[in-house]
Amino acid sequence: MDSLRRPREMSVIDRSQRQTGQGQQQVSEPPSDENQENLSNRESWRHSHGRPRPFKRVASFYTPHMEDTLRRKLKFHFMTPCQKWTTKRRFPWKMIIQLLKIVLVTGQLVWFGYDRSSHVNFLIKSTVSFKHLFLQGWDPAYETLPYPAPLGIFAVYTIDDFYLKLNHAWKMYNEVWPNSIGSFTPNSKNHTLPPMYLCKTFFRDGWVNPRNGSYSFHKQPVEECIALTNSDCEFWNNTTNSTEYSYDVQEYLQKINKTIEFDRLVKVEFKFSLRAVHVKNFDLGRDEVECFDVNVTILLDNSAYSGQIPVTLKAAAEQFICTDDNKTGNTEDGISLVFIVYDIIVIIISVTSTILCARSLYRAQRLRSKTVKFFKRQRGIEMTLDDRMQFLNLWFIMIIVNDVITVIGSVLKIMMSLSTVDLYEMCGLTLGTGSLLVWFGVLRYLNFFEKYNILIITMKRSFPDVLRYLICALMFYAGFTFCGWVVLGPYHVKFRTISAASECLFSLVNGDDMFVTFSVITGNDNVYIWYYSRAFLYIFISLFIYIILSLFIAVITNVYDVVRDYYRHGGFPETDLTKFINETDEDHTSPHYRLEDNGGCDLSRLFRCCCRRRNPDEPDEYSSLLTCHRTN
Repeated sequence: MDSLRRPREMSVIDRSQRQTGQGQQQVSEPPSDENQENLSNRESWRHSHGRPRPFKRVASFYTPHMEDTLRRKLKFHFMTPCQKWTTKRRFPWKMIIQLLKIVLVTGQLVWFGYDRSSHVNFLIKSTVSFKHLFLQGWDPAYETLPYPAPLGIFAVYTIDDFYLKLNHAWKMYNEVWPNSIGSFTPNSKNHTLPPMYLCKTFFRDGWVNPRNGSYSFHKQPVEECIALTNSDCEFWNNTTNSTEYSYDVQEYLQKINKTIEFDRLVKVEFKFSLRAVHVKNFDLGRDEVECFDVNVTILLDNSAYSGQIPVTLKAAAEQFICTDDNKTGNTEDGISLVFIVYDIIVIIISVTSTILCARSLYRAQRLRSKTVKFFKRQRGIEMTLDDRMQFLNLWFIMIIVNDVITVIGSVLKIMMSLSTVDLYEMCGLTLGTGSLLVWFGVLRYLNFFEKYNILIITMKRSFPDVLRYLICALMFYAGFTFCGWVVLGPYHVKFRTISAASECLFSLVNGDDMFVTFSVITGNDNVYIWYYSRAFLYIFISLFIYIILSLFIAVITNVYDVVRDYYRHGGFPETDLTKFINETDEDHTSPHYRLEDNGGCDLSRLFRCCCRRRNPDEPDEYSSLLTCHRTN
């Protein structure tokens, strides 16, 4: 077989020599270092394997046709989808899929947003209902936004008020259900009311003496839980001749030889479990039902030992499968199946988009490798990093990340449809981020229009300068943040935490709520802090609004002026890559592109062939000699 191939190989070499006009002169030239290395490797292979190593044809020259072919490949690579369609009738599959994905992902997100909003609103409003039912003295004013606060902290300050809060919660837990509007009931088993649990965390040994400023505490607090049941507080009322209940926690603790020592008390928790049913989506023509086990905790926190015990209520819901007594209708199941199919279609479109973008990235890197070899061997120069980065399309990388996130969100959404797993937060995070990135991807196609391209290139070129500028500005911002938190935090509600201080300063940069920020601290608090706060705020606002923010805008404006001047004077300065591409006057309407089209893998040919390649044993004058391999 090796002897049969040699004549054909020699004929190909002779034919290439005749086309270049060199003939025997090229044969008589001394072999290059690369060819000499191949010959020595071939001989060592013969000695070790007993047969000659397959010959590797190395590119030692580039014909004018090969240069033109590479130039057309580069020019075609940087064309717009519409130009590629005009040039080779390549259908813009990626663009169509991205536009279709925008519609599908946005529709998926809108429906999930309605469903998640209904779910979260039910849990939030149920928690508010529990506060009105179980917290004595709860006022709707506490339900408003935390700033500006209409009322102070909901707390107790006396021992009597402390026990009144506990007694009220115990009573309402046992008697409120017939009078409750919501679909709530204790999580009972065998039709018996489960007990509430009073859990107190305290120091086992300890005392405080404010008179002489002495104290003694055991370092490690302990927790003790006590079950509160109806049978423990019932009594016979002779007046009404009926059984009544005295929901008195203090009296009950005395009966069982327990007490609450406030000097040693860290916190008290009231714990009980409820069941709730949520019927949702009536306004969308659906009657979905969700069932929850709600674990309610009423916390009275004395860890600050300040004489103020804040009272809070938290409700943690766990979903379980509801029992439907009406088995005649399957409308809800049918609608759920439709949305599952919709999510599967979104997954298929996203996976297809990922495959196409990954294929484009792979082809671009192959073309980059060929171009780098050409410039090094033929032109004797190394491509710059900027020219190499032209082959790395960051838009495609962003689209792939977007597709992965969208697929994860769609899978989580399907899991929630098929089970009672509560994945609303994670699903909302992935679908929301996926929708954000898919809309960002539209900018790639707006980049093909000159008017939009100026703005996008301005953002791209200004990004390094903006990043360096923000790093410098961050040093000022961090200094003001920590200083404001330490100095003004005890006196100013907007500087109580590092996060709150940062948010307050960022709002001031944007001109939000300045007067209130100044007026919170008064001279009655501390006169030195009052003067310091004025100087602090005046310096920060003047520095960031009048200097730093103005320079930030100037950096972007300067880049925009440069980009606009380039457009006015014929384009950007040419690099080695653009000079090589522009050596020809052919545009996307040239017929040479179709003549050189070898029918590569296209999505429309996916079911007919897969990357049909030429036989390497039958090359012609149009064959690329960049990398050709011969095997036995």
